[in-house]
Amino acid sequence: MINTIFQPDGLAIIEMADPSGLNAIDAQFAESLADAVRTVSSAENVRLVLLRSAGRCFGVGGNVSWFDVGREGLADRIRTTLDSFAEVIQGLRSMPAIVVAAVNGSVAGGSLGLLFAADFVIAQADARFSMAYTKIGATPDAATSYFLTRQLGERRALELLLLSESFGAERAKELGLVNIVVPRTGFEDECSQLVDRLLNGPTAAFLATKSLVQAATGSTLPEHMDREAQTFVEISRSRDFLEGVGAFLSKRSPEFAGN
Repeated sequence: MINTIFQPDGLAIIEMADPSGLNAIDAQFAESLADAVRTVSSAENVRLVLLRSAGRCFGVGGNVSWFDVGREGLADRIRTTLDSFAEVIQGLRSMPAIVVAAVNGSVAGGSLGLLFAADFVIAQADARFSMAYTKIGATPDAATSYFLTRQLGERRALELLLLSESFGAERAKELGLVNIVVPRTGFEDECSQLVDRLLNGPTAAFLATKSLVQAATGSTLPEHMDREAQTFVEISRSRDFLEGVGAFLSKRSPEFAGN
């Protein structure tokens, strides 16, 4: 159901491969994905993680038919699933590598949490997005209300969550949910180019920058500037910093090693 692929160049691929092609979230799917995230997070020499789907959809959110079991035991079933999926979201968010999500088909409900947890999102031009929760009388999960509110503000977050209207990839890009939108015919090539660019970059600086951005909203201005200064001092000791400075002064392209 979840394929984990490690490549020698430092790329780790987490591929959601639900046989239905929908990657609907239930307890088994959530735990399998959490296990894959744990495996990748603890692996050595991983510089970039690519999260993708092998099916026709990136993910349709919760497996609604799996909830149709009556009230007895439903609460435990939901809680078990959401606890496992929370580990997925938090694991991707704190991943010691850059995380790229490659989106195709439909993305709805909790599957959108995977996009928020990623550092970079590239989507096919015909992808469709929907919060979807209120369509079944549910409330948000997978940190969607957390990330949406911080990114768009309360009013816009409520609009998307309450109305649950479907929208396209260009609209998702306007909202800041997606970085790059590519036609389906050029999607794999564009993904490969993005992955290569990030893999060949200064990974240590990337990760330090990721930490700074994630910490920004919870810090005062003096606190954050102090954190920036300390991070710059630390990164100045890296091989990649010395290489970057040397390449700039020599007017040549840098050859970063990721450390």
